[in-house]
Amino acid sequence: MTLSDVITASGIPAAAGIPFSSCRVTKKYMLDRLGFVPESAYIGIIPYLSEEFDRSEKKTVSAYAAAKDYHIFIKNTGEEIIGTASGIFPGYRFSVCGDVSPIDERDAAAKAGLGVIGDNGLLITEDYSSFVFIFEILTDLPPDTPSREPGRCIGCGRCRRACPVFTEGIGCLSSVTQKKGDLSPEEKKAIVKFGTAWGCDICQNVCPFTEKARKKGTIWSPIGFFNENVLPSPTPETLADDADFAGRAYSWRPKSVIERNLKLLTDNTIPENDK
Repeated sequence: MTLSDVITASGIPAAAGIPFSSCRVTKKYMLDRLGFVPESAYIGIIPYLSEEFDRSEKKTVSAYAAAKDYHIFIKNTGEEIIGTASGIFPGYRFSVCGDVSPIDERDAAAKAGLGVIGDNGLLITEDYSSFVFIFEILTDLPPDTPSREPGRCIGCGRCRRACPVFTEGIGCLSSVTQKKGDLSPEEKKAIVKFGTAWGCDICQNVCPFTEKARKKGTIWSPIGFFNENVLPSPTPETLADDADFAGRAYSWRPKSVIERNLKLLTDNTIPENDK
């Protein structure tokens, strides 16, 4: 049994371990905190798109934010994997990372053969398109997969042609929805036009890999966590539940941020003095 086997046995659909020397280090200070020198990075992909969300007629948040906060899943599953691995591989050390990582996760996942890098900067997989999170376990255990040259997508240009960065002349729409304080008239108009209170899935939805995965019926997450407590369109009432809000991905910003965006969508208009 390899560490990749331990990872997939936890419900993660695909994993591979590559030499740490082939990883691109982006946050050296995080490595210094590990207390050991990693020999490998075992990369896992976590599909998160729920069928309930995907088929919902009204969606005002990005797919990644519809279920409970994915950081909770990564923490709990990572601890489970490390507990099992420590028993199978005694004497070796392990550390789980996800989202905040000392390495470029997309680059490492592509080098592990788990997907290709898209023109939108996301990892694109065969079965789940880009609707995946990436996490890794850094360890002094040897790798089980040789590193390869990271692949690229087909370069069709659909994502760039659809992106509001280019169509609206604003910054990343996902970043706009997460911005604290006042928004510019152009930013407000973009939120209303694209109907999003948090995040943006435009480049993912227009991708031909997404179309292919939907036709195959593989795109939806097989992981229970991402198919429970799904909330495609938060309301002022659901946001008033502090316990629920604290467990959502958008809670890393003050509640006022998503409340502001929801009000823009509810009003469905831009104040005259902002035009």
